[in-house]
Amino acid sequence: MENDPETQDAELRVSFFPELFLQRRIWILNILRREGVCEVLDAGCGEGQLLGTLCRPAPWLLPPPADVLPPTPIDDTRAQSPVYNTEEIPNLHIHTVYGLDVSVEDLKFAVEGTAPPPPEEIADEAGSPGYRSYVSGVQRWEGLVAKLWHGGLEVINEELVGVECIVSTEVIEHLPAEIFPAFAPMLLGVYHPNLLLVTTPSYTYNARFTAPEAPPSARKGYADPTGRTDRIFRHDDHKFEWTREEFIVWCDETAAEWGYSVDQTSIGRSVAVDPYGRDEELEGASNVAVFRRSDAMDAATREQKGRVAIKELAIPSPSHTLFAVHQHSPNPASMKPRPLAEIAARVKSKMEEFREAFMRVEELWYEKDIAVLCGGWIELLVRAVEQSDDLNLKRDSDGISQGRANWSVELIGGIVEPYVVNRPSYERESSVDYIPADWTPGEGPHEPWAWEESMSDRESAGAEGDVSAYTSDADGEYESDTGTSVGWGRPSSKGWNTELDKQKGSVNTAGWARTGEWGDAEDSWSESKVPHSALSSSAGWDGDESCDTTS
Repeated sequence: MENDPETQDAELRVSFFPELFLQRRIWILNILRREGVCEVLDAGCGEGQLLGTLCRPAPWLLPPPADVLPPTPIDDTRAQSPVYNTEEIPNLHIHTVYGLDVSVEDLKFAVEGTAPPPPEEIADEAGSPGYRSYVSGVQRWEGLVAKLWHGGLEVINEELVGVECIVSTEVIEHLPAEIFPAFAPMLLGVYHPNLLLVTTPSYTYNARFTAPEAPPSARKGYADPTGRTDRIFRHDDHKFEWTREEFIVWCDETAAEWGYSVDQTSIGRSVAVDPYGRDEELEGASNVAVFRRSDAMDAATREQKGRVAIKELAIPSPSHTLFAVHQHSPNPASMKPRPLAEIAARVKSKMEEFREAFMRVEELWYEKDIAVLCGGWIELLVRAVEQSDDLNLKRDSDGISQGRANWSVELIGGIVEPYVVNRPSYERESSVDYIPADWTPGEGPHEPWAWEESMSDRESAGAEGDVSAYTSDADGEYESDTGTSVGWGRPSSKGWNTELDKQKGSVNTAGWARTGEWGDAEDSWSESKVPHSALSSSAGWDGDESCDTTS
């Protein structure tokens, strides 16, 4: 390959999975989740894709206080109720987002992406027996304010002073020479957030686009518009692209000057292995850094130092103008729960209506009336099930402890008053999501109803687009500038087909199967029914479950 003239004179194809803009968003969201961030400024928000993601509601509130849900008594023979929000990927509970950008056209798109959803249309079949309401999405339990500002980052906005977290993704490389000196004094000085997250292209990685001995003509990019270097950039508006070494030096010097610690790395590796073995040397396509405020300098000193630096720069710029404000209001029932007995009774009646012996806890939660009774606290649903004589909480399957997302509720005693469907049972579709492996078909209290099939027919999907940089670009042709992603995952529609399925805890959608038929139910769903929580709280792509790109 090294002697192939065609390879030497042509660019190498480089692709990313997930796409590079998604990997940057995953990196950001994982840090926000891990740190429990509630307030975010997106400096250079572009068309607002990140802001739109942050405006999505968490599926439930943080754990309730002890006066709402007292700890389980030590002498209670039931299992101690767990806190439901301690998962590896916790939900975001954002209450304020700010967007700042110089482009009016981009902000118009950001206005649409951060606006509250329109009033929900009530489906024609709502209220009819067997109707499942989770298809209409996640309810909001916490209020949120989204404010969009038009202006440059070189201008002080007093409302942004002391903001908790600032994100600057693919922005710094677009700043003109006269604006760049204001970046650190403004963001780390005047605003002095707890966290600043920065991403910018790695010039070191650009070597990956050509063979080692390729002539300059092989590189299809953009010459440094400033004329300071002979480098070829990824976008025509980039004023610079730092190598890995240059980025590290800037991070260390900037952190030391403004009293921050910094962790830097790179993200974004090509799907294909470099034919010249340079992957470890070139590292990732995007440089990323987390600046964390330290005690090396107090907030007042840091802020005053920043104000002095901005004043000395004397950059003539207009003041910020408030472009749009959106208020996302919570459900009126938020933090106003009903008694546990009432919650348990509703769960029992729902399972009877749906003709289900087992349902996932989260599946029941996405039935809107149940979540409303709980006031937005899913822990109340868990406790209500635990204390009910008609329900049983299943935390494991065949002795293997299951992840919280796979906990299920068993209806003890089967279906008492099944609803009537105007179709014979062999035409109905089945929908028991999670039948534990330790339950024997045909035995126990479920047998009178165990071989009926139930009906349900729902699926849910969502999509979102790309992230725009400060000037609404996506860093050239090496990554897609548009993108969509399915908002809800799609678990398998198969039943317990094999012993391996049992061991893995596979999700199945087989319902009240006929005796001896524990494979696919003839009329089972072909799509998923209920999202897992990781797919519903500020998800950037399929739940952002990957932690591979965190620093």
